Amino acid sequence: MSGLTRRAALALTAGIFAARAEAAASPVHRCEDLIDAVGINVHFGHGGSPYVERFSACAAALDDLGVRHLRDDIVLMGTEPAGQFARIAELARRGYRFSLVFYDGLTPGPRVSPERFAEIADWAEDGLVVAEGGNEPPVAARPGLARLSAEHQAALFRAVRSDLRHRSVQVAGPSYIQANIAAAENLSGSVDLANVHAYPGSEHPETRGAGSLGGFLAAVRPVFGTARAIVTENGYHTALASTSAHLPVSEGMRARYLPRMLLWSYLQGVRRTYLYELIASFERGDTDPESRFGLLAHDGTASPSFAAVRGLMRLFGGRAEEAGSARDRIDVALPAGVPDLVAASFRRADGALLVPIWLGIDGWDRSARAPRPDIAPRSVEVRLSSPPRRLRLHRFGDDGSVRVSPLPPTQIPTVAASDRLAVLEVW
Repeated sequence: MSGLTRRAALALTAGIFAARAEAAASPVHRCEDLIDAVGINVHFGHGGSPYVERFSACAAALDDLGVRHLRDDIVLMGTEPAGQFARIAELARRGYRFSLVFYDGLTPGPRVSPERFAEIADWAEDGLVVAEGGNEPPVAARPGLARLSAEHQAALFRAVRSDLRHRSVQVAGPSYIQANIAAAENLSGSVDLANVHAYPGSEHPETRGAGSLGGFLAAVRPVFGTARAIVTENGYHTALASTSAHLPVSEGMRARYLPRMLLWSYLQGVRRTYLYELIASFERGDTDPESRFGLLAHDGTASPSFAAVRGLMRLFGGRAEEAGSARDRIDVALPAGVPDLVAASFRRADGALLVPIWLGIDGWDRSARAPRPDIAPRSVEVRLSSPPRRLRLHRFGDDGSVRVSPLPPTQIPTVAASDRLAVLEVW
């Protein structure tokens, strides 16, 4: 997929609780909803790539990573279901779920006829959850392409809706980018989900600049209406010698940003965010962005970013050695008035309360292509509704590690907030 245009593109209410609070606490999200809102891009139909040549190793890495939602582009070469779909079906039987791109013939990749939806869904063995329109179709290139894209999308929507055996599959629109968004037709009647590619370039995840997630979401509203959005591609590359307009970050900065990106995207209402990508599809050196998007290097070596995402998934998806259901659950009032602070609360299935806290600031000097000096941490008070039995603080590092420190079980713990994610675990 070398050379595609997509690579060149580019606080909450606080209150003070009494020992038994009667007032409503800050909104509490479910950890399992965050886990379900994380996906990653794969390419199991790309012959010669590590996805195919080292499929077993990729599958093992997915098991280790903990991300269960995968996005792939359908590549029909006349041998299915013996090729790509044999790999998809194997993963589906292991619990993985897929968004699959039905190419519209306007971009590189064999066109996938919407009329083959039922056949393709059967090949995927119940693993297909999202049928996606064309990938970044260049509809602004010449007159008539927007109509072709819209017709393909409408046919895909009809095919999915008329197939009673796969009624749970949702339909996402094409992933228009740049000038193609304005050139696209209104597809609100042919989608369940808006589709966005929201690369921030080398900006931080919470940026209000050109790479703003909110800006990307607003831009596609005229095309998809009020449909809830999925971000089918997002992430950072680390090709520090690249001259591409899509600027890089260092590996340490990517590890700092990705857990923040996934949390931020969820908190902004995005249904699911698929990181790009699991393993680098190419190895063409530090001048090539396409060789430096993978959380795994082309040879399979895990990056700090892989470890950081794995740490997030394990913390929010895991179960502790003790359960919290036997006692009253603790609620939290999140801090307000701290500049740049992002904080939220999540309830894990085992009863623990998780409070992610970070400063949504820019840590990367784009001119120097180097990290900015660290700012002084900002002291943040978290007010709990009752005294906890146990408190632990999980701090994410630029090397992908998650350092866990016990805290005194006080009802008003203080956290030193920085632009590195910290998560307070409350029992």
